[in-house]
Amino acid sequence: MVFSSYLFLFFFLPLALAAYYLSPKKIKHLTLTLFSYAFYGWANPSFMLLMWFTTTVDYTNGRIMGRPGSGSARRRKLALLCSIVVNLSVLAFFKYFNFGMENYNALMAAMGIPAWQFEGFFRVVLPLGISFYTFQSMSYVVDVYRGDAEVVTNYIDYACYVSMFPQLVAGPIVRFQDIADQLRERSYSWEKFARGVAFFALGMGKKILLANPCGKIADVAFNAVDLSVFDAWYGLVAYSFQIYFDFSGYSDMAIGLGLMLGFVFAKNFDSPYKSRSITEFWKRWHMSLSTWLRDYLYIPLGGNRKGQRRTYINLALVMLLGGLWHGASWNFLIWGGIHGGYLAFERAQGKESIYHRLPRVMQVGLTFFIVMIAWVFFRADTLPDAWRYFSSLFGGAPATGASSIIRGLIYNPYYLLHFIIAGIVVWALPQTWDFTRKITWPKIVWCILVFGIALIALTTQSYNPFIYFIF
Repeated sequence: MVFSSYLFLFFFLPLALAAYYLSPKKIKHLTLTLFSYAFYGWANPSFMLLMWFTTTVDYTNGRIMGRPGSGSARRRKLALLCSIVVNLSVLAFFKYFNFGMENYNALMAAMGIPAWQFEGFFRVVLPLGISFYTFQSMSYVVDVYRGDAEVVTNYIDYACYVSMFPQLVAGPIVRFQDIADQLRERSYSWEKFARGVAFFALGMGKKILLANPCGKIADVAFNAVDLSVFDAWYGLVAYSFQIYFDFSGYSDMAIGLGLMLGFVFAKNFDSPYKSRSITEFWKRWHMSLSTWLRDYLYIPLGGNRKGQRRTYINLALVMLLGGLWHGASWNFLIWGGIHGGYLAFERAQGKESIYHRLPRVMQVGLTFFIVMIAWVFFRADTLPDAWRYFSSLFGGAPATGASSIIRGLIYNPYYLLHFIIAGIVVWALPQTWDFTRKITWPKIVWCILVFGIALIALTTQSYNPFIYFIF
């Protein structure tokens, strides 16, 4: 089930909100948990069992860490280790088993021993959102171990935190220490609910009116056998817009739904394409993942406390793992390596880097160029496809007669108009977080208008999944 569907908008959401607000305070979390499990298991009920298993493991180990008595230090370490091993093992099996088998078979073929290949071996289906709720659940046991969060004694409260449907399958990654107080007590108001509705409406507009049309341009461009240089860059910019509006739109909708339920989630995007360096980009893009990687991976590895060389290695390693977190392929690993390499390069350059010698607009342009180059690996289905697209970007693939057909598709006035609007929204308009800070009547009218147009456009779009569902 996706937010941008009539099933969710006109059936699931009204029923969930009604049941939640009509439930007594003592069972609100139970009501929300049941609806969240129904939301998650809609496509495949077996996924609910996996989430329940990891939830139970982490809840149990959290309780063990909170139990007083002799030998508590050793018991706490064992409980932490158990949770981390279980979570990472589950994530590794479901997300990387197929990738591992494919590379193993390729290696056996290259070594000339095909008899050792696992031909016809079973394929593992990736559960929706497993990367998000696994990281979220792990943050709880790590926070408890560090003393940054108190142990949850109510299983339903913890299950509600892990499974909460607004941010379950595509983030943002809500860390336990950021929401622990809200699980105990939170406020409800018409102002908060209204801001949530505005967030949701604008997020819906981003997804339906900007991400999907730009995605059509990108799909045609990346699936084309040959492209002219201009068409290739047009397709790449369109994909850069698509992934931003798709994911930030989902985050806006998730934050909005959280506000409707009384929860306040942290900002996940802060106009990332206005960044003047890759370092700044990662302070603005998918902020919940950036801070998670910083606090639970980069700092434990030593951060910048063990000398410059170790700092550069840590930055590169964290981003390589961040790339692999996004997907099991060499493309994602290269994407992470590009960002890790630039983060290390910028750290080495310091304040005297090339960025600081350029006007602001050129700093933003150079950063956007680097981000787009990396997006090629993120979007291309295979590594050869990525190299082929690079060839088109830099004039290495001469255009053929098919190019005129492609231009007729991607320069359709409808797609071109939405592409231009996307650029205006990216660099000229305020972000949703600031726009909804104070709700006024003109803003209410604008949100209703955007939502209404998005609903109409939704009737013409038969397939509109969120990109980050596959992660």
